[in-house]
Amino acid sequence: MLTSYFIPPHPDLTSFVDNYVLCTSKNNTITINGGYWPASNETSMVFYLADCPQSHITEYADSRLGNKNNYLIGLLTRNNGIIHFTGKYHTFMIQFKANGFNKIFRMPMQELTDKIFTIEDVVGGQINDLREHLLNATSVQEMACFADRLLISFLNRHKKAMSSHDSITAISKELYNTTALLSVAQYAYKANMSIRNFERRFIEQAGVSPKLYIKLVRFNEAMKIKTIQPYKNWTSIAYDCGYFDQMHLIKDFKQFTGLSPMDFFKHIVISDADNIDNSTPGDSVVEQLNNMPKEEFVFVRRTNF
Repeated sequence: MLTSYFIPPHPDLTSFVDNYVLCTSKNNTITINGGYWPASNETSMVFYLADCPQSHITEYADSRLGNKNNYLIGLLTRNNGIIHFTGKYHTFMIQFKANGFNKIFRMPMQELTDKIFTIEDVVGGQINDLREHLLNATSVQEMACFADRLLISFLNRHKKAMSSHDSITAISKELYNTTALLSVAQYAYKANMSIRNFERRFIEQAGVSPKLYIKLVRFNEAMKIKTIQPYKNWTSIAYDCGYFDQMHLIKDFKQFTGLSPMDFFKHIVISDADNIDNSTPGDSVVEQLNNMPKEEFVFVRRTNF
C-alpha cells in the first residue's frame, strides 16, 4: 500500500507552493502496472529517494522519464503515457501553484510546459544538497523544513524584482477554489487588467492560457476526490468540482487522459508484493490484491517552521 503525506509549506511560500507530498510504500516492495499519467495543472519537482520507475512509455520524447533520481516536471496539458514501477516507492514532491515556480525561480514557463528536465539542469546544483537532506531526514516535518529552506533562499534573491501587488499571484491562489471558478473575463476584471493583457501575463507566468488552466484545475480536483473517496459517484464529483454536468467532466477526462473516468481508474493496479500470502488456501493472489487498500492519505499539520 502507498501512503501519501500532504505537508503545507512555510507561510512565506503559501502563495507559490501548493503542497509538499511524500508518497511512500515504506519498506514494502510494490508493483504499479498501468500507471497512466494524466495532465496536471501543477509544475512539480520530484525526488525519487528509493527505487525509480522501470519504464515510461510515451510518444513525447521531451517529456519522458529517464534513469534519473530527480526531475522537474512542467505543467502537463496532455496524457503523458504509462509508467511501470516495481520496488520500494519513496518519493518526495514539491507541487507549485499556477505561477509559483516562475516567481521563485524566474523561469519562462512556456519553455517548461509539457516537458521534463533533471532539476539541476534548470535551477543548479543546489538541488543535490536538498536531495541529500531528504534522504537523511527522520520525519516528514524535517523534509518540509529542508524544502522550505531551499525555496526561500531562491525567493529572497528575487524579492526586489517582485511587485508589491501581484495580481496574477492573487488570482492563481483563487483558482484552487473549484466550487467558485469564474470566467477569464471575471478574473481579468478582478486583476484590474484587460482580458488580453491578463491572458498574456498569465501565460508568461503559468505556461498556459487561463482558460486551459481553469480546465486543468477542475479536472485535477475531480481526480483527487475520486482517489481519496473511491466510492463517491461521478455525478456528485462533477457538481462538487463546478462542472455543469457529468458529460462535461467525461469530456475533460478524455481530453486529459485519453480515457473515460471509469476506464482510467480501472487501469490503475497497485500490488503490494510483500503482503501477498501465496500459502493461504482459498483466496487467489488476484482476490487478495482486490481486497487490499491501494492508497492512504495523511494531511500533516506543521509543528515547526
